[in-house]
Amino acid sequence: MNNKAHNLASYTFASGEQILVDTNIWLYLFPAPANPHQLFAQQYSTAFSKLISAQAQPVLDPIVLSEYLNRYCRIEWEGNFKAQYRTFKCFRQSPDFHAVASSAKIFAMRILKFSQIHSLSPDELDLNQALTDFVSGQVDFNDALLVDLCKKRNLKLMTNDSDFQQGGIQVLTTNPRLLRACP
Repeated sequence: MNNKAHNLASYTFASGEQILVDTNIWLYLFPAPANPHQLFAQQYSTAFSKLISAQAQPVLDPIVLSEYLNRYCRIEWEGNFKAQYRTFKCFRQSPDFHAVASSAKIFAMRILKFSQIHSLSPDELDLNQALTDFVSGQVDFNDALLVDLCKKRNLKLMTNDSDFQQGGIQVLTTNPRLLRACP
């Protein structure tokens, strides 16, 4: 079943509305210095401000926070340290990693401050369906879990990831490709 995409440029948040915020949005709001995406950062920063002003509730899944921390550090490695450390693991075990990880932690603490951690226990997730979707090659495993979470908790997903076209959930985005694919 196709998702239904709403354009964040014209979307009106409701008080108490719960929005699962995807990793890519947190990376636009709290970017790694080596990878600022100005256009998307501005669009999603405006949308996030509207969300907060309306007293809607950002929801965080621990998987998203894990992806955020890992991606933040990898962006910094790729942009500033790859020539010095040939693998990410070598970088992670270096003294330079500490400063990058400390910055990521500061942002992660801000994300936690804004967000409510969802209350879905792992045994409530449809892991068999997520694995089936993953095996098909059409869906990332973590994305399948986020769709399942949105369905079970009636959450909307704020994302810029055009992979979120299927699942039967409501998606909030400024991504033109996603808006065209999921009217």
